[in-house]
Amino acid sequence: MTNQFVEEAPYHPGYEDAGFKSQASPVAAELDSFRKSSSRYLNFADVIVNYCANQQTKQLMK
Repeated sequence: MTNQFVEEAPYHPGYEDAGFKSQASPVAAELDSFRKSSSRYLNFADVIVNYCANQQTKQLMK
């Protein structure tokens, strides 16, 4: 039965990673942490830029 699963694995996308989903390498976990942190910073920076642009637009309209 095990050989059947090994033979079918290439035909099922993602099946080959099924046994490793709960485990991540320390490097991959650290990179994911950096990615999430950077995303939060960039999203917050976008909010600040939009706010400043809106304030500047409001002042120009007066």
